[in-house]
Amino acid sequence: MLDDGGPGWEERAIEWLIARILDALARDYAVGPLALTLLLRRYCTTDRAELADALGPALAAAAAREFDNPVPADADWLPLFVESAAVSDDARLRGAGERLIAALRRQWGARGEVGPAAWSIGACLMAADLVDPRELIPAAIDELERIVGAAYRPGVGLGNLVCMPEAVRGLLGDHVRAASALLTAHERTGRLPYAMLAEELMQFVLRTSWDRYEDGFVDRKGGDACNKSLLLNCEAARVLMRLAALHGTPAYRDAAVLAPGVDYAEDAARVLVAFEPEFRDHGVNAAVYGIALTEWVRRS
Repeated sequence: MLDDGGPGWEERAIEWLIARILDALARDYAVGPLALTLLLRRYCTTDRAELADALGPALAAAAAREFDNPVPADADWLPLFVESAAVSDDARLRGAGERLIAALRRQWGARGEVGPAAWSIGACLMAADLVDPRELIPAAIDELERIVGAAYRPGVGLGNLVCMPEAVRGLLGDHVRAASALLTAHERTGRLPYAMLAEELMQFVLRTSWDRYEDGFVDRKGGDACNKSLLLNCEAARVLMRLAALHGTPAYRDAAVLAPGVDYAEDAARVLVAFEPEFRDHGVNAAVYGIALTEWVRRS
């Protein structure tokens, strides 16, 4: 279980990150969507005035973004716009989400890598209620099926490039982002094969990308590579928690073919514990770790 840091370590980790985010905002440093999402979720659970004071200007600045030529990571703004629009009467937040969805959709078909494409599609599926879900969801499902169908091979996972899937295979980011998008597709449509394929992709990750029983997850390198490792591992933990929740649903257990002997909640815990000694090295960029922890605490 998730207890290697001593009693209450998850809460201390989240509060450490909140303090870093507040300090960055006070210094007018650029703060990304994951940090603001963590701050927003903390405010929604605590109603603390200092969080509200920091969030107001930060969300106003986020709502003013144009997103003319978004990069893959801009997809992470969509969950922020969805969650903030649900608790705020500022119509600009919904408008920003609509602009970003339109900009991301313009790039569908042009992105050659599976991971960034799935990142975009999954975010748009999650945020479909910001626009017309009756139009967006079928279009997003068609694009997801296109890229996964081109890149996936049973037993050997996903290729990295849609047009040349055999050139490079087995990258963590491709599998995590595609699995996340497939789970969202299942949530939006109820179609069981999407969830089952997501589970198969994460089983591939567990077999090939990690040493499940030690603390060495993926590549531990310096600089940007280390930041990417933290991001992808925390995203993987979030996907594993979603799979654990599905396995806790009687309807899914009755309908799906389940991998034997799996414990996705424990696998997610191993990831989060493994990064506890180093997440502070990343400062505000470790906000995704705090998001994963909040989701862990909420589910347990």
